[in-house]
Amino acid sequence: MRQFLLNTELAPLEKFSVKGKDFKYLAQVLRLSQGSTFEGRLPSGGLCTLKVLLRTKSEIILQRAGDASGENAEQTLQSFSGSTVEGGMSAALVAQNGNACILPDGTCAGYGSPIWLVQCMPKASKLDDIVRQCTEIGVEKIFLVASDRSAVEAKNSSSLKIERWNRIIKEARQQSASPVGTRLYGPAGIKEVLESLKECLEQRHSLAGEKPAFLVMTEAPLHKKGLHELLRSNPSPVVVAVGSEGGISPNELEMLKEFGFEPLHFSTNILRSETAAVYGVSAVQSIMTEFSLWQCKE
Repeated sequence: MRQFLLNTELAPLEKFSVKGKDFKYLAQVLRLSQGSTFEGRLPSGGLCTLKVLLRTKSEIILQRAGDASGENAEQTLQSFSGSTVEGGMSAALVAQNGNACILPDGTCAGYGSPIWLVQCMPKASKLDDIVRQCTEIGVEKIFLVASDRSAVEAKNSSSLKIERWNRIIKEARQQSASPVGTRLYGPAGIKEVLESLKECLEQRHSLAGEKPAFLVMTEAPLHKKGLHELLRSNPSPVVVAVGSEGGISPNELEMLKEFGFEPLHFSTNILRSETAAVYGVSAVQSIMTEFSLWQCKE
């Protein structure tokens, strides 16, 4: 675990109790003991240091480190010093990424530019992988579409499945140290998803005033523009739509085009739905994080 996601804001030196599934993870998987320190991610997006004050058979008491001001606080911080739970790249180092897109409210929305995924739902097991890997990459929003070609089991997603996907997001963020608060928007028809997408864009633009780009991945080369040309205006966010098994139906593709989506075709082999999602958002992120290093020729 690179970071522990907190459900509520904590004041410096505030204590709190961890039970249930989170307790099992901290105690049985990470095997934390009294005195262990590790990084926590607050709901506001900031990082803090947490220390195990007490561990029992069913509960762990944690405390947030104090602010680095004042003699008492300095002594407290020294008592929190020590190696993190896991070696290698820490959440604090990830947070120093110079390509991070920071919104006016101080939260991280992605790298180079926020990426939103509109995913037509494949089979549940495949969707698990898509949600997990896109969270690790740093996708900010995932809109699930119960599309014309989605499997029946996918269209009938229950609240338990949504709870599972949100749990996968939490686990993926904790393991990858992603500062991006990936949010899942539950399954809906294409019309409802586009309405939700529009609302999210209006809310974001009121904060940032940026221009988005809309890309829909297609198996056939329906457009001559390459990815660099489609992203040449340095858009934010970049919204990528991906089909389920069998792709996107002609009716849905037409609705996406009317909304402003432009076809995007990669000259590769035929990709599975779960591969296409990760491939597409990764290609977009790579270009946007290196935007200042390339130029699109006329």
